[in-house]
Amino acid sequence: MRRVNSLMLLGGAMVCVLGSPTLSKSAFVEKNLNLMVKVPGGSYIMGPSRPDWQAGNTVPPHRVKLTGFYISRYNTSYGLYDAYTNLSGQPLIQKKNLDLFFRGAQYPANGITWSQANNYCQWLAKQTGLPFSLPTEAQYEYVARNLGQPNWAFATSNGKQELGKNFPDYNMFIRQKNNRFGILMPLPVGSIPCTPMGICGLNGEVNEWVKDWYDPHYYAHSPVDNPQGPSTGIKRVIRSGGAQGDPGYANSFGRDGLRPKVANGGFRCVINSTKPLS
Repeated sequence: MRRVNSLMLLGGAMVCVLGSPTLSKSAFVEKNLNLMVKVPGGSYIMGPSRPDWQAGNTVPPHRVKLTGFYISRYNTSYGLYDAYTNLSGQPLIQKKNLDLFFRGAQYPANGITWSQANNYCQWLAKQTGLPFSLPTEAQYEYVARNLGQPNWAFATSNGKQELGKNFPDYNMFIRQKNNRFGILMPLPVGSIPCTPMGICGLNGEVNEWVKDWYDPHYYAHSPVDNPQGPSTGIKRVIRSGGAQGDPGYANSFGRDGLRPKVANGGFRCVINSTKPLS
C-alpha cells in the first residue's frame, strides 16, 4: 500500500490525498488511480424507503440494477484540481473573500461548474484509456447507501447521522476549521464521514455534481439497468447537501438540479469498469 498523508478527526484516522500543482502527469494519474475503490454491481430500490421520507423529486421509489464500477474514495481536493489545471493548461480556479480561508490543498475543490468537473474526469479518461466519468446519480446513491441498503439514510459508518459522533455538528465544524467566521464551510477532504466501504464525504462535505441531466419526474420512467438520466435537459443533477447548510440536512436521497455553468459544487470521478486497474 502506498503511503499518503493522514489527519485525525472525529476520533479516527482519515487518509487525505492532497496533491500538488507541481505533480508530473504520471504522478497525478497515479494519485487518482490510488483513490479508486471497487464497487460490486447489484440492484436496489432507489429513492427513500420510508413513506414519510418520500416527497417531491424523490418519488416513486424504483428498482435499479448497476454493473460494478470504481469510485473515488474522496471528493477531488484543491491540490489535485490545481495539478490538473496546471497539466492541462486550464485556468486556476480563483476564490474570493471568505473562500480564500479554505483554499488549501487539503480542502475539497468547491465552486466548480459541471463542465469543469466533467472535463477533469474526461481528461483522466484520455490520459489512461480508462472509462472515467462523473458518477450517475444511481451510482452515487448506491454507494452513499452502502450498496443500496434500504434504511441507510446517511453516508456514514452505520447509515445514521449521529451529530458529534460519526458526523460533525455545528461546533465541530467551527472548532476543527479554527473558523472565526462562525459559518459552515467544508472540512478537509477525508474528514467526514466514511461508509463501511471506506468511501468518504458523500454527505455533508460539498455538494457533488453527477453525470445526469436533471428531471424532477425522472424516477417515474427510469430504466432498471444502469440508468443514465434524461437524454437532454437544462440543469444537471447535484447531490449530497454541502456543509453550508444545517448538518442535519445532508442525506443519501436528496437531489436537485442546477444549470451546468453555476459554480456551486465539488465532484469525484468513477471508472465504469470491473477490470483490475493494475
